[in-house]
Amino acid sequence: MQFTEIESCEIVAKSYAKINIFLKIVGKTRIKGVNYHLLQSRFMRLPFLYDTLGFKFGVESFNIIGDFDCKLEQNTIYKALNALLPHITPDKKHALQHISILVKKEIPSGGGLGGGSANAACFLQVVNAALNLGLSDEALMQIGAEVGSDVPFFLSGLEIANVTGRGEVIAPCNEKPFLVDIIKPNCHCSTAKVFAKYAQEFYDSIKVADALKESWLQKSNAEILKQDSLKVNDLLAPVLTLYPELESYSKTAFLSGSGSCFWRISNALESKDSTREML
Repeated sequence: MQFTEIESCEIVAKSYAKINIFLKIVGKTRIKGVNYHLLQSRFMRLPFLYDTLGFKFGVESFNIIGDFDCKLEQNTIYKALNALLPHITPDKKHALQHISILVKKEIPSGGGLGGGSANAACFLQVVNAALNLGLSDEALMQIGAEVGSDVPFFLSGLEIANVTGRGEVIAPCNEKPFLVDIIKPNCHCSTAKVFAKYAQEFYDSIKVADALKESWLQKSNAEILKQDSLKVNDLLAPVLTLYPELESYSKTAFLSGSGSCFWRISNALESKDSTREML
């Protein structure tokens, strides 16, 4: 199956990227023996940058076709499938095992734009509707949180939201979305390595307490955009330590998440977003 066949799929859906307008680490927690950082952030969906997912039902066996840089077992769509199975009836499980999913990737892997999480959320929403699984939005978000901390945001349907916990607690905010340019350096950042570096060299209980006092969730976008890029995203310092080739971008733009992509207010006079490749 080639990408040219995607339009022939029974269902075609868009899986949108996001940026972190800010990202502050505000503590630590341990869940089921795994250590996590607690964060406060604001996510904004990007309507102009998305992967496209095509679904075919009733095929011989479950498969995912796309240009991925991981094994099937590590693919977020596959993880979403496994997280979904305990919540549905045997006949629905059978139907799920006979879906082919074609993914046309546009969101860069390791860019901090949530591509994998968006794919998982799109899969959950499409199969819930197409196969009449009958799962509520709340149930889908709980299942999504098992797959990845960013998945609930993509399931929420919100364009912009305040995000807390490990990233799975979503709350609407009064701020409005705005136009941005996305800068995509030719670099893949490892989220695991970035958080590990942050924990080893940058976590500071005093800075965490200060971040909580500053009430970032109550700040307006206008206030945030006046700040220095290192101040806005606590993960920028470990990212630059691990990937010093990205430093030049941080002078004029903000880092998204723990990835390699940066964003800045769009200079376009017309109401049009854009993505800029930096090869």
